[in-house]
Formats: sequence, structure tokens, C-alpha cells
Amino acid sequence: MKIIDFIRLILRHLAILIIVPFFLAILVLVLTIRPNFEYSSQTVLYTGLATGSSIEMDKTFNYFATNIAFDNLINIINSRETQEEVAVRLLATHLMLPEANPKYISKKLFDELRLKVPKDIYNYIAKGSNTKGLQTDTVAVYNSLPPEINRYNYEKTVKQLLTLMKSSNDNYIYELLNYEDDKHYSLKALSSIQAARINSSDLVKISYTVDDPGICQQTLEIYNGICIKNYKNIKENRSDAVVKYFEEQLRQANSNLKIAEDKLLEFNKSNNIINYYEQSKAVAVVKEDMEVDYKNKQAQLAGTDASTKRIEEKLNVQEYIQNKTFKILEKKKLLGEINYQIAFNEASLDSNVNETLIAKINSLQKQRESLNSEIKTSVDEIYSYQNSVDGVPLTKVLPDWMNSVVESENLKAKIKVMDKQNKDFQEQYATYAPAGATIKRLEREISVSEQGYLELLHGLNLAKLKLQDNEMSSNIKSIDPPFYPLSPNPTKRGILIIAAAFVGGILTLGVILLMEYFDDTIKNASRASKQIGLKSLGMIPKMVLDAGNINLAFIQKRLIEIITQNILQYFGTNTSDKNVKTIVVFSTQKMEGKTVLAGNIARTLKQEGKKVVLLNYDNKQETINQKRKYPFINKILGYADPRIDTNNPFLAEVSSYLDTSEYFAYKINNQFYEAKTYLDLLKQNDISLNYTPDFAIIELPAIIYNNYPADLMTHADLGILVCRSNRVWSDADQSAMNNLLATSASKINVIVNGVNINEIESVLGDLPKKRSQFRKKLKSMFKFQFFSKNQI
Repeated sequence: MKIIDFIRLILRHLAILIIVPFFLAILVLVLTIRPNFEYSSQTVLYTGLATGSSIEMDKTFNYFATNIAFDNLINIINSRETQEEVAVRLLATHLMLPEANPKYISKKLFDELRLKVPKDIYNYIAKGSNTKGLQTDTVAVYNSLPPEINRYNYEKTVKQLLTLMKSSNDNYIYELLNYEDDKHYSLKALSSIQAARINSSDLVKISYTVDDPGICQQTLEIYNGICIKNYKNIKENRSDAVVKYFEEQLRQANSNLKIAEDKLLEFNKSNNIINYYEQSKAVAVVKEDMEVDYKNKQAQLAGTDASTKRIEEKLNVQEYIQNKTFKILEKKKLLGEINYQIAFNEASLDSNVNETLIAKINSLQKQRESLNSEIKTSVDEIYSYQNSVDGVPLTKVLPDWMNSVVESENLKAKIKVMDKQNKDFQEQYATYAPAGATIKRLEREISVSEQGYLELLHGLNLAKLKLQDNEMSSNIKSIDPPFYPLSPNPTKRGILIIAAAFVGGILTLGVILLMEYFDDTIKNASRASKQIGLKSLGMIPKMVLDAGNINLAFIQKRLIEIITQNILQYFGTNTSDKNVKTIVVFSTQKMEGKTVLAGNIARTLKQEGKKVVLLNYDNKQETINQKRKYPFINKILGYADPRIDTNNPFLAEVSSYLDTSEYFAYKINNQFYEAKTYLDLLKQNDISLNYTPDFAIIELPAIIYNNYPADLMTHADLGILVCRSNRVWSDADQSAMNNLLATSASKINVIVNGVNINEIESVLGDLPKKRSQFRKKLKSMFKFQFFSKNQI
């Protein structure tokens, strides 16, 4: 479709393109004459999630975490639990009002609520003035509660209604919240509340639109309190659970640490350990010194015994001396026992100072001194008698022997005491050796428990810090409380009217374009040639009653001349030895305009000096059935008058322009189907001509409804198929033409009758009519012929 065709299509249907949108706009205008006014309010909450203060000094800004926090807050605002509590609180407020209050609900809606709420629901409304047990955070949920409603009764009523709602799915409260027809208390109505973050700030805006200003404001007021409470509970409960976890783990760690410390204390008590490492070090030093001293004493004793034995071998005394010696030996043994007692008591005195022990030591020392004196006296007596065997006087040998014996006894006593001490040290070592490993294990267990305790203590401190930070960050505040809307929102009536008109115009244009796109009618000569597969001789426009400013007579005359010229040209290119050219005019359907076209072709040929004879199966032209019903509708819709101009000269009777000797009627009988030429038809109907025609034009009836002489069609020089432009070329038409096309396809041409006047431009160019200069320029512009001229 070309642009000019599109413009013509719009201009042809311009009236309906205007009337339909106008009608829809008027319809919307009437339907919205009493609009339902709506009121809008909004509130702004400060969250502090992005730039709020924090206890954590090293806390950095996290874009994604902030977005997640805002998403969590908005999801809490839009959650079902929040909406349910808001709906119940709003319903409880309205049920507890003694009378309608425009600040909370209008009188009309209040009366409707009273009528639709069952009587048993009022049993759940608490009465009285008790305020015992009223929690502060609960009161803060709804601060603008009407003064005539007791807060305690209000909270109790809300709790009872929530319990009723959750008890089953067939109670009135549950149905009221979940049915979608309620405009104020249903979850669907509350889901229209919009919550959004304001740009990249810490502010969240909550807006609501409903048909009552009081309900609008109070719903947002309740929404503020519920959202702040729910968000705060979620944030604090989450952090509080972490704190409780660390406190429990810290208590267990403290208990484990105390148990480990008690084990070490009990072990030290049972093993008399004050400081294991110092004590074990002291014991080791003392034992090492004792071992060195013990070895020295043993070496010294061995030397003394050897010296004494050597001296005794040198001595050779008499019997007297021996007796004296025996006595000395007895005293020496006694002296050894006394020295042992002294050494033993002195060792005991080092570990335990006792006055009785000191007195005993002093007594033993006196006895030792007395024995030493006696032994010395006896030795002196023996020495005085005799010298040694080697000639050494006894006075010189005996003191040395005496000293050696005394020293030897002293060393033996000390070694004996040291042996007992070594045994005691071995027993103490046997105790200290496993105690070290046990103490090490217990200390390691205490260290592990202590480290765990410190880590848990650190985690508890961080959790408490986080809890305090969450308490600060969850402290949402309403910086812009919801306002009471005094005027309703501007209605969308104007937009709806414009939209209705626009949609109506678009839909109408779409339907017109679809009809044009799916229009399979023949329309013009080019489409006829494509659909039928025949060459076109031309087109004839529809003879409308009102052609406007178009010179229809000229167009008709010129088109029939073109058709006649094409016929003559056809016979000029297809030479034949026949003197009379036979033209058969036929159609597949009735009322296609065969008679009119055949007569006008005969008239034009006659005007050009040709002799013609016109043979029609009925010499009476069929009358046109003029449809005159509602012609004014076409005028209203802007369409051309569909009535045919029956007075048009083109539709005149054949008798008005042909002589009686130039047209005849033949009968359709058995002989008709045997005719081969026009002469056979003349002979069958007893028709004689006083001249020899140049053209014999034969009109046949509709070939779908009537048979035709096949030989006549075969011997004809030209066949003209007449088709109406406003009909579809059907399978029946094609089937009727198949036999003809099989034998005479090259001889058959088509003429399209009754085409739209605009289609004639494909043959004549611009139609001859008066046009303004502006219209000519506009048409050239749509044809993209900006510089073309109609003359040189």
C-alpha cells in the first residue's frame, strides 16, 4: 500500500474514525459523571541505615549491606503479618468508636460497618477502665487513639481479635481480611500501600490512597507504629540471641576453668606442694650436695681405717696394755654410739628445733667429752709403759691411733645418718617425678580453659556491642507524620476520556487496516489479472448517484474508448482471415454488467465506423435492484452514496443507441448449444441481416448457472470475461473457467466492472476534477514528487 492509498483510506473512513472515538469519549464521560473520590496521604520514616551513628568505630559504609537493610525494612513493611495487625487495629478502632468521627471514619462508612459486622464480634470488645498490665511499647504502636477509647481495652480488643483471626479460617475476621471485596480492611486493600526509599537517603516514604481521608491517615499512623515495633523486635531479638549464646558459653567455660583450677589445688594439697618448680629445684640442689658430701665422707673413712690399721699393726703391747686396750675399745664403742646419737640428733635438730632435743644433745656431748678424757687417760697410761715396735715411743704413736679411731667412728656415724637421708630423698623423688607431669597436664588444661574463656568473653563483648549498635540502628523515627487529606486526589476522568478516544481511534483504524489487508475482492484490473490469470482490457467505474466534482461522463467515455482500442489492437496483432470478428462477452456470476458493457462496446465501435451486430440471450435488460434503505447512514459516516445513477447514459437501453437491425435476442434451446458461429445463432432464431457486420458481439448467460456452446467459444475470435470489482474470485468461478482456459486461454481477456473511482488513476492518471493548488501540492508531497511539474 502506497502512502497516497493510505491517506485515501483514512479520508474515506474519516467520519467513522472521528465518530467512534467521539462516541467512546462521550460514553466514558457519562459513566464517570459521578466519580469515586480518593484521598492520599504519606509519611516519612528516618531509618539511619546508611549514615546513622554506630558504636563500632571502625565500621565502614557497605553499599550492598545498606541496600539489603533497606530491602529488609521494606519487606517487613509489606509483610502479611504487618498488614494483618494493621487491619485488626484499624477495625478495632472503628468498632470501639461510640459514633462516627470524621477524623477516623466517615459517617457513611461507619454506618455500613455497623450493618455488616456480626453482633457476636462485639463480644470481643473489651470494656472497663483498667490499665493494669499495659505495656509501654504496646501503647506506642498507636499514639493517635481516640480519647474516648481506653488504651488498655483497645490493646485487649486487638489481642482478642487477632486470636480469633488465627483460630480458624472460617471466622468473620479471617474472611474480612482475606476476601478481596473489602476496600479498607482486606489484605488486598492494604497491599496497595507503597513503601520506597527516597533516592539514596536514610528516608523511607510510605504512601496510601483510599476513599476516606480519616481511614487514610489512621491507617498510615498505625502502619508507622507496627513497622517500627516489628523491625525493632527483629533486629534486637536477633542480636539478643547472640548475646545469650555467648553468655551461656561463657558460663560453661568459667565452670570448666574453675574445675581445672580445683584439680590443681587438690593435687598440690595432697602432695604438700607449695611451689613445685622451686621445691623440686631446692630438693635437687640439696641432694646433689649430699651426694658429694657422702662420697667425700666415704673416701675419708676409707683413709682413716687404713691409717688406723697401719698403726695397730705397729703396736705390740703387753697383756696389760691389751686389757687396757680392751677397756679402751669398750669405751670407744660407747663413744661411737654417743657420737652416732649426737650426729642423729643434730640432723633432727636441723629440721625440727626442740629444747628437749637440744638438752639431750648437750648431755650426750658431755658424755662424749667424759669418755674422751677416760680413753685419753687410759691410753696415756699404756703409752707410758711401752713404745711402739719400731722403737717409736708409745706416747707418740698412740695419740695418732686414737685420733684415727675417733675420726673413723665419727665418719661412720655420719655416713649412717646420710644413708637414711638418701633413702628419704629417694622416696621424695619418687613422689616429685610423676607430680611434674601431672602438674604440667593440669596447667595446660587450665591454660586451654582460660584461653577459651577469654575468647568467649571477647565474643560476648562484641555481641553486646553489636546489640547496642542494633538498638541504635533500629531506632526508626517518624519525621513526617501522616497528614489528614482535606481535598481528594484529582480524578483521571480527563485522561480516561482522552484514552478512550485515542484507543477508539486506534482500534477503528486497526480494524479498517485489517479489513483492507484481508480484503480479497477483485478491486481493480491488476488484481484481477493476478487472481484470474487473464490479461486485462480495462476497467469501468461504478455509476454512483453522486460522483462529487469528478467528471464521471468523461471518464466513462474515455475508459470505454480505451477498452475498444485494446480490442481493435488485439485483432490487429492477431490477424485472421475472417471478415467478421466474433466477440463473446460472458461472466461466471449474474449481474456482472455484461449487457451494459457489450452494448457500450458496440456503440463505441459503431461510432468509429464499424458495423456491429449485438446478440443477447434476452433483449430485455435486467433492472438494477436499487437499495435505498438508510442512505443517510452513509452520509453520517462520510461514505459516498452507494445508490446507482440509473439515469446515467452509460446504463441506457441498447435500443437508445443501436438500430433494431443491429441487436437481436436469441433463445436458449437445444439448438443453442450446437451453435458454432454467430451465423448459427442468426439462423436458429430466423434472423437475417441486410449487411455484413465487422464485429459480432455475443452475450452469454452466467456460465456457472447456464451451459454454453463450447464450439462457439472455441471458434470465437475474442472472449471477454466481465467481473464485478466488489466481489471475491471464488473456487466456483475458477472451476467454471478451467475448461475455457484449457482451450481458449489466449483468446480470453477480462474487464473489471464497478471499480472505485480512485482505481481509475492507474489507467487515466490524475482524475479530471477541480483541485486547489494546496491539494495539488499536498498530493505531490504524499507521492514524493516534490519537483515534478504537470507541464514543461
